[in-house]
Amino acid sequence: MAICNMKEGNKMKIKTFWTYCKGDADFDEDVNMFILDKHVIQISTGDTILPYKDFTHTVTILYEEK
Repeated sequence: MAICNMKEGNKMKIKTFWTYCKGDADFDEDVNMFILDKHVIQISTGDTILPYKDFTHTVTILYEEK
């Protein structure tokens, strides 16, 4: 059981990043820069296989702003 210590009046938010997995050099940096000033509650990842042997990678972040 997880306990979340949210300040009264703060709202939880969700942000999803996605990329084609063909070498997006900025993907990790974009995600890391986004979470610098956030109180991150949970990070979920997922991959989707697309036609023609392509796939996408997603990172979904549940957070509250600091």
